[in-house]
Amino acid sequence: MDLLSRLGPSSRADLARLTGLAPHSITRLVEPLIARGLLHEAAPIAAGRGKPAAKLALEGGAAFAVGLSVMTDAVSLVLLDLAGTVEAARTERLVDTGIDRACHQIRRMIDHAVADAGRDPATLVGIGIGVTGYFIGDGARLNPPRLLDPWALVPLDTILADALGQKVWIDNDGNVAAIGEAMLGHGRSVRDFAYLYFSAGFGGGIIAQGLPLRGSHGNAGEFASILPVDWPQPNLEALRLTFAAMGTAYPDLHSMLAAFDVDHPAVGVWLDRSIPSLDLVVSAISAVADPAMIVLGGRLPPALAARIIDRVRFTNPERRGHHRPAPRIISSVIDGDAAAIGAATLPLRAAFFDPDGISPD
Repeated sequence: MDLLSRLGPSSRADLARLTGLAPHSITRLVEPLIARGLLHEAAPIAAGRGKPAAKLALEGGAAFAVGLSVMTDAVSLVLLDLAGTVEAARTERLVDTGIDRACHQIRRMIDHAVADAGRDPATLVGIGIGVTGYFIGDGARLNPPRLLDPWALVPLDTILADALGQKVWIDNDGNVAAIGEAMLGHGRSVRDFAYLYFSAGFGGGIIAQGLPLRGSHGNAGEFASILPVDWPQPNLEALRLTFAAMGTAYPDLHSMLAAFDVDHPAVGVWLDRSIPSLDLVVSAISAVADPAMIVLGGRLPPALAARIIDRVRFTNPERRGHHRPAPRIISSVIDGDAAAIGAATLPLRAAFFDPDGISPD
């Protein structure tokens, strides 16, 4: 099922070749999954000489998950089916950062999205939630920015599971966005990459051999910590403040991104300040992790990602006519809220694709 998730529809012969299993072993494995409605096998399509092969594919209608991204100014939601299709998506301003009122808003959003998508609530696997902040090393207690003070240092796992009435998976927004990219984006072709998450803060995640590298405390990918304290943080809140200083004020990131103009002079000023910091971050990632790719994502507009890619540089001196191989820097291909999509993959991953994956909190 993991192979079908990453590669798309594949024949039994394809799966036998990729796994090294005998064809009869593949049949023994897939037939019960077909019987349970988790896979379907399309009619064979002739393509050239030889007997046409039927393709196996995940059955999207068999199960779905809810993904949520809780930000300082907004909450985003997606419904993601078993085949990796986003069936519903919506973003709202966060009415109140208090957890009780926020959960009331989230439950209403979930109910409306499930009804609008025509999904059977009985096929809901669980809810994945990405929250901005870092873990303090004590369960699911996060230390978010000041604007999310009610969410700080409390057991979010039990609080949110009780409030929402479902199994809940908790992770920080950078990690879940990287996981989403691994399952639905560049991770389908590259098994090792780093993901830079741009939002009110700056962070990310690391994918190694297709799996998230979380670290001892769940904070691998906290790339902001690479920077000295007096260096500019290359986050979008700093960009919003730059817009305000140059005469174009936005009340929050949601408003700025809705009206974003990549050619505004404020963008050039922010880039001048941010590029040295990003140069240091990507150089450190390249030297320490040696990934094939560094993906720019989060709430970063694609046009701004393109300008960053054009300017950012690695520290990579030449030796004997050679530079150390460096990762490609590329924009995310996830269409929509990367953290919400990635969060939705957590329950599906644990239930269907990764038997050693993250357990529900």
